[in-house]
Amino acid sequence: MSISHSLAKQKHRLSLLFSLSIFLIILVLDIGLLSFRYFDYSRQELSRLAFQAQSITKIFEENPNIEQDVLDGKGLSLPMGGMRRNSMMNLPWRMGERRNMQTDNFLLRASQDGKLLFSAQKDSEFSSLLFETIQSKENTSDKTFLLNETEYFYLSTPITAKITGIFFTESRMTNRALLVDLLLYIGWAILLSFGVYIISSRFVDTTLAPVEQSMDDMEQFVHNAGHELKTPIAVIQSSLELMRLKKNYDEGIRESMDELKRMNNLIQALISLSTIGQSENFETIDIHEVFEKLEKNYQEKLDLKNISLQIISKKPLSIRKNREYVEILLSNLLSNAIKYNKIWGSIIISIDEKSIEIRDTGIGIAKENKTKIFDRFYQESLVRDGESFGIWLSLVEKIAQMYEWQILVESAKDIGTTITIKL
Repeated sequence: MSISHSLAKQKHRLSLLFSLSIFLIILVLDIGLLSFRYFDYSRQELSRLAFQAQSITKIFEENPNIEQDVLDGKGLSLPMGGMRRNSMMNLPWRMGERRNMQTDNFLLRASQDGKLLFSAQKDSEFSSLLFETIQSKENTSDKTFLLNETEYFYLSTPITAKITGIFFTESRMTNRALLVDLLLYIGWAILLSFGVYIISSRFVDTTLAPVEQSMDDMEQFVHNAGHELKTPIAVIQSSLELMRLKKNYDEGIRESMDELKRMNNLIQALISLSTIGQSENFETIDIHEVFEKLEKNYQEKLDLKNISLQIISKKPLSIRKNREYVEILLSNLLSNAIKYNKIWGSIIISIDEKSIEIRDTGIGIAKENKTKIFDRFYQESLVRDGESFGIWLSLVEKIAQMYEWQILVESAKDIGTTITIKL
């Protein structure tokens, strides 16, 4: 299993785990809300009935004649225009506040003998059945009763010294309502979790994209580096075998030394690639002087192919950077301009205050390969030598990115290449 495939599975698991965590949190909150709504429902309903009882008691206190009318069997006549069944009436509660209250959900009975004095219910048969059912429950702590397969809450409290009020309300806390609410909450939790999964997947993909790219690069890097290291070892092994068979040691030693040099160059390139950015030793660097130094270093190679090198400073360019990194960058670009140039070719280096341009008359780069030249181990030419690994241009790109420089490549096959560094 490849590293990228393994990382993709881990990203999927991470998104699922995050979404599942969100789902469980929402589910716990939903259960808590349902518990508050349903398990504390009786307290809320009894509190509402207690408020209604206090309001009726206040009316009786403010209108003493109402009590006697009820005791005499004349019914209940309220000051605001009389009792209207199946309606809501406004009753005073606090200074400046009036609340709506149901007026068809209470009974009045005599406190002494328990006789029913008044019922706000229109159905007298239902009132009698209701009264009998509540009386049978009054000596228990249970504040609910079941009538005609409907559950009710009730509250029995003194209105006056002689009259007791019984207030009741139908319970809306049914199993069906509980199931509907539970399914509704679970549905919302699933939808929200699904949305979180989509968002988290995109977030994880975006966040881990550089890591995934680095791991892909590392996998390809290890594969290519292993291949590059394996080749010189195979050549050395073959040379040693030939030396053993032909007793010709000079040629075998020379080939082995060349391959060891190649391995050493490769290892040095890998070390440089891995340590870029660790040094912060800055100094002022004159770019023209750097190219003059590089010209001397590469003079033998220039003469070997009869390549002319011209350095043109349109304006002086000095930068304050790490000298080692700047020389690695410029040296590799110039080395490539020499390596892939033609015999009797030319190289023109133009220096400006904001850019460096290296133009050669070499073999050029195919249009479809221009974006690949900075990939690790990519080589436009298949010619194998002791220095070409396809690593150095990756190093150039890394240094440019570190200093936020832009590298532009213009090239035509068999015509030449121009590389411009925008500082």
